[in-house]
Amino acid sequence: MAQLARVAVTMLVAVVGLATPQQFPSPYERGPYNTTYVHIGSLLTVGLEENLDIWLPNDPGTYKVFYFLDGFGGVIPGTAYDQVMEHIASHGMAVVLPWKLTAPLNPEDKVPLFASVMDWAEAHLESKLHHNGVHEDVHLDLDNLAVGGHSAGAHVLVEYLKAGCGKFKAQVLMSPVDGVDAAGLIPIFCITPGQTLNYAIPTLHLAAGLDSVGGFSGYACAPDFLSNTRFYEAQDPTSPRWSINATAFGHGDLLDPYYQESLEVLEFCAYNHEATAEEFETYRRFVAGQLVSFFKAVFGASDECLAHLTYLEDTSLMAVDATEVHENPAAACPVPQCSWWPSPETTIAP
Repeated sequence: MAQLARVAVTMLVAVVGLATPQQFPSPYERGPYNTTYVHIGSLLTVGLEENLDIWLPNDPGTYKVFYFLDGFGGVIPGTAYDQVMEHIASHGMAVVLPWKLTAPLNPEDKVPLFASVMDWAEAHLESKLHHNGVHEDVHLDLDNLAVGGHSAGAHVLVEYLKAGCGKFKAQVLMSPVDGVDAAGLIPIFCITPGQTLNYAIPTLHLAAGLDSVGGFSGYACAPDFLSNTRFYEAQDPTSPRWSINATAFGHGDLLDPYYQESLEVLEFCAYNHEATAEEFETYRRFVAGQLVSFFKAVFGASDECLAHLTYLEDTSLMAVDATEVHENPAAACPVPQCSWWPSPETTIAP
């Protein structure tokens, strides 16, 4: 019933022309919320198995939560993504990034760690934040979660959702990478090409145009056969989904300057050799803005949703050169929900 009501309101708003992007703050500019950053270390926190880097609004209110799994499946310090995550928080979303330098290499072995972090957060995170100076009237909505992953972090989140939706209602795949190694030599994969996954969920897929270009080793950080299309095509056909490719940028170009410049020096991943510091900063705001628009589309009111869908579908509004495709079977605002079935992957019809 709630889904039918959301679709009906969406259609009404669209027909009468009430929603335009200009009605709401641009997702590419910093949002209206004051924000704060909190680090919770696992070493001195009983029951917490990974470190947490957290960005969230510090104005009174209750905020949806975005769990983010970073590159290499969660071994990079969250501060590598600081500018992107702080931007998201400024638009009214709490971001929780678990990581651990000694995390196992196999992405499937990281799923129990991720699950344990969420169990700990259910019981302790909000009080821990207040203890660290977050406003007492700031609260977290831990019943309506979004999950995202960059690179191998996406492998971890897909493995998690294959076992059950939990409380996740939306997913973000950022230059996702399957497997354990860049050559695909270790046959541990979360996706079987030609088959769809056993869950349906609103999905944002962000790719970088240079993902598949090799670095110093000759191997790409996100080779075509392990990355973007592989993940997008594996989504269940009933999932509303948006795929956006920032054609001029590379796999690690969304990282904060220190980390992005380190990748340049190492030539670890292909990157945009022509971009200026200002253009890299614009790209980071673009990535953050696409996530903001997706979250507003999934969790926002219908007029807010429609305005932000425009930023996901109209490349002329995007802050960098990009291409996009999308599948939205209901032709309406996506409903925040996840459907799961206890079966192996379903074969795609030829």
